[in-house]
Amino acid sequence: MAKRIPKNQLPLDYSVHADRMVLALGQVESQQVAEVLFNDLVAGNWLIEPAGEVADVSSAQDIINNIGLRLPYPETVKVAQLHGIGTLFTGFSAVFRQKGWVFVNAQAEANERCYHTYLLTVSLGLSRSYPNAASLAQRAEQLVFETQLPPKEVGTFFYEGITKIPGFLAADIADFFKVPFPMVLKRALQLEIITDEQYRNFMTVQPARSEKPRELFVAQEGSMDDFEAQLFGGE
Repeated sequence: MAKRIPKNQLPLDYSVHADRMVLALGQVESQQVAEVLFNDLVAGNWLIEPAGEVADVSSAQDIINNIGLRLPYPETVKVAQLHGIGTLFTGFSAVFRQKGWVFVNAQAEANERCYHTYLLTVSLGLSRSYPNAASLAQRAEQLVFETQLPPKEVGTFFYEGITKIPGFLAADIADFFKVPFPMVLKRALQLEIITDEQYRNFMTVQPARSEKPRELFVAQEGSMDDFEAQLFGGE
């Protein structure tokens, strides 16, 4: 009996396509590491199945379901979090032995790793329509933005006229969306929720998790000045 394809995936025969890298993220150094890793994988110099201590391997089906778009993904898509790969490596997606693969750095910060995993998973479903790597990366990012950073939710964190964002709040915002804080800012700018000047200012903020989270509130009779005094008073 043929394997049933999930309703949000379009059937596509990958068996006629050779092993290939789809999209490599990061700077030149990261892309070079990705190329070496993939070439060695194809040559049989290391194994991803079974991965052993090399990687933590899981299914990407939950991510595909969360994205919720009917795209021509490979029938099977897996995520490999690679260990001991160094800090230069960011991640890449590939088709290998008729499966879709997403390789990310297990050492990366959690939200960064999550964002890269989503982006690279989506790239596997878009690659047939976007053969150019730059266009593929741009379209994949936009789909992740649209599905994981909805305008209404992004807007709740940026009231009109906001001038400061403390490090602990930046960390909370990133954790809420499970993407790096700069990506939230990029989406907010794209939606015109914040201005260019606010974007530049907020990009200098370093997210820092507070050991003792503080509850934030605005009294009904309070002003925005009262809110900022409460927000920043402990710093």
